[in-house]
Amino acid sequence: MNKTLDLITIGRSSVDLYGAQIGGRLEDMRSFDKYIGGSPTNIACGTARLGLKSAVITGVGDEHMGRFIREELEREGVDTRGVKTDPERLTALVLL
Repeated sequence: MNKTLDLITIGRSSVDLYGAQIGGRLEDMRSFDKYIGGSPTNIACGTARLGLKSAVITGVGDEHMGRFIREELEREGVDTRGVKTDPERLTALVLL
């Protein structure tokens, strides 16, 4: 049997913004770092790093944050055929 994927995750994806000054108050943050977020994207990336053939089914907006998620998943080696772009919505953004 030839399987093409080891794992498929399904759910919400987001762009997470973290304060670059570790331990600082939000009011004092001068800059932020961005990462892809959401359990499905994190699990798909982690398992791809471990050598599994991973894919994610999620939706993103048709804007820069949605493109960032798709491009980061591709860089991590995650199959993005299930990432659907919806021109009517914005990609989730989480401030941590």
